[in-house]
Amino acid sequence: MTVQDDSRENELIQLFNLERPVNLSRSRTDAILTLNQLKIPFELKSTTKTSVTTVRDFGPEHIKKWRGKHWLFGFYEKGGKTLKYCLYASPEMMTPWISEKSDYVVSDYKLAQLIPELISISLLYEIVVEKEVYTVEDAQNLQKRQYTIQEYRNKMDL
Repeated sequence: MTVQDDSRENELIQLFNLERPVNLSRSRTDAILTLNQLKIPFELKSTTKTSVTTVRDFGPEHIKKWRGKHWLFGFYEKGGKTLKYCLYASPEMMTPWISEKSDYVVSDYKLAQLIPELISISLLYEIVVEKEVYTVEDAQNLQKRQYTIQEYRNKMDL
């Protein structure tokens, strides 16, 4: 069962005296710590497991978002309501992990940029099932959800 993150993030924000930024969106800062008039950006992650995963639609935009952020991890009991403990990681501590994740997807993005002009329709049919129309979901399955829904729609054709 998936446990919703919003209430856990709100709890971390209250516990550590953080604030939500104005115009909050998935592609921006999760929280801010104001310290001596300095605004320090935070990425918040919470889990009911022993480890934390990345996001469903991981890609270059997340890499940009994560670089330079401070991280706060909340580890919760299985039901997601009781906080067990928290961990903090500085931007310097997270740099090797972020670089590893960036390296993981960089070839996929290069292929996505280069291959469309080179691939024949018969080769495409060897990779995916021949269809009259391909859906956004087909593209996401092929490309590991590396674009936003809007980016897929912008790139779509028949």
